[in-house]
Formats: sequence, C-alpha cells, structure tokens
Amino acid sequence: MKQKIQFKSYTREKLEALLRRIELNHPARMEIESYLRSIKSGDWGERSLDYYTSFLNMKDYVICQGLRLLSSNNYHFQIDTLLLHSNFILILEVKNMAGTLKFDTRYNQLIQEVGDREEVYKDPIQQVNHQHYQFSRWLEDFRFPANIPIHSYVIVANDRAKIVPKNNEEILSHKVLRTTKLLDCIHKHQSTHKKEILSTKQLKKITKLFIKHHKPANPDLLKKYNIRKQDLLTGVHCPQCTSLPMKRVHGKWVCTDCNSSSKSAHLNALQDYFLLINPTITNQQVRDFLHINNVAGANYVLQQLHLPHQGTTSNRAYLLESLDLGQPTKRT
Repeated sequence: MKQKIQFKSYTREKLEALLRRIELNHPARMEIESYLRSIKSGDWGERSLDYYTSFLNMKDYVICQGLRLLSSNNYHFQIDTLLLHSNFILILEVKNMAGTLKFDTRYNQLIQEVGDREEVYKDPIQQVNHQHYQFSRWLEDFRFPANIPIHSYVIVANDRAKIVPKNNEEILSHKVLRTTKLLDCIHKHQSTHKKEILSTKQLKKITKLFIKHHKPANPDLLKKYNIRKQDLLTGVHCPQCTSLPMKRVHGKWVCTDCNSSSKSAHLNALQDYFLLINPTITNQQVRDFLHINNVAGANYVLQQLHLPHQGTTSNRAYLLESLDLGQPTKRT
C-alpha cells in the first residue's frame, strides 16, 4: 500500500507572496530572500530522497514529508521525512548544507564552514532524537503498539558536503547518513525487523490521523518583518511579465505593459491576500485589492469562484480557504 504524502507548509508560499507584495527597495527584502533560499534548499534536500525511495517495494511503505503534529505537551514538532513500514518506522532529518559540516556532539552544535565563513546551528542529531521521542509519545497517545521499532537519522543531502566529527565519531557513524546510504540503511532494517507490528489496517489509520492532525506552520510574516498591511502592493500581477497592476476590461485582465490578457490572473492575487492579510474577503476588499471599480464587477469575480461565505448580503465575507495551496497531497 505504498503511499506518499507531501504536507505543505505555508511558510514558503507566504514568503513568495510577500516578495511579490513589497517594493524592490524594501529594507526587509534581503532578509526575506535569504529566508526563502534556506526554505527552498531544505525542500530540495527532502525531495532528493525521492530517487532512492522510488526503489522501495511499492506495497510496503507509507512515506510522509513535512508532517507537523502537536505533541501531548502542546508543542508542535515537524518531521522532514517519515517512513512507515509494518515492522518498523524511520524518522529522517534532512540537511542540505554545503561546505564542511563539523558535528560537535559534546556541545550539541553543528558548525558549518564555507570558505572563510563559519556558522553555528543546533545539533541535528539531538534534534532528530527529540523528534523520535515526541513521535513515540504521539503514537502512544493514539494507542498504537509501544513496541514498534523506531529509528532516527540525520541525512546529509548535499553530495559535496564534507562530514567531520569534532568528537565522538561513533555517534556519527550510527546517526548521520548520506543519501546514497539510505537504501542500505532501509534494507538493513527490513532484514533485522521480521515481525509485523502494524497491520495494514493500522497503517491506514495512522495515515488518516496524519492528514487529520497535521498542523501546517503558518507564521505571521508581516509581524516578523514589521510590515504594515497598508504597505503591501495591491493589484493583479501579469502572469506573463509580472508587472503590476493589470486592468479589468470587459471581464478580462489586461496588462498595460505587454498587452497580454488573462481571465484568471486574479486567482493568484486572492491567494496572496489569503496568505498575507486575511482568510476571508468582502466585496469592498476585493475592489480595493484587485483594483475593481464597481460592486457588480467584484460580485461577478466572487460568484465565479463559488466560495463559501458567511454573514448577510450587506456584510458578507467570502472564505478563501478553498484557494489554499497548503493542503497535503497524496500519491499512491
């Protein structure tokens, strides 16, 4: 019953939306771009495992990426990649980092050296061990078998990274793997753990619980970067040349820069509104944000979307959640 479920975070979509909606010379732009690069790098690292997991037996695994759950002590924890097998579970913390990576297990830190630059990060071994503990507790809370073997590893996804143990090389040899070693590790556990602990029915139940209880990260980026809502750029971006704003002409969006037209360019603008400003929108707010100059035109746009709504006709607010890109996707 191999399934692959990719749980999306709002963070990347929000960062991309924010960059579309602030001026090019905004003082926070460089910091936002740097954060987005780190998010994209992490995403690439997690996706790099896809090649190796594609060689697994199609019926034996459930693979989850980006799962974020609430622990029993009301703290969220996120797992980069989770592999469920009827006989065992693997938790993988993926690091897509370049340069020399010095694992300092004595002081619980990872030191990255790139050229003459050095940066210090939290110890990913300690991080994945804590995820291991939290996930075990989560399974217990839902009364799954306590004897299911769970193993956790740090995966170094960058092939050119140099892994250096600053101390305790033995821990690294057991806990840190390159992507090229992943299949060997999985096959080792397949040969070691022969007893079925989780039935097919239980695996399906866990999968449903993941989808139900996944809590996507949803940071308030405007607050983080001290950006006011009124400072965001409004209007509809041209899907061809990205200029802003397009004009609404006879039911279409027309770009005054490249003369291209679109009937659906406003969908991305409404998605930006949902991600950055509010999950609901009124007719007046549609007019203000999309630059539509009359009530009837805004009503037409909203009616075509068939969005659920709340409130009476005079103060009706439309729920933009159905436009959301942050829902988990499943592949079988």
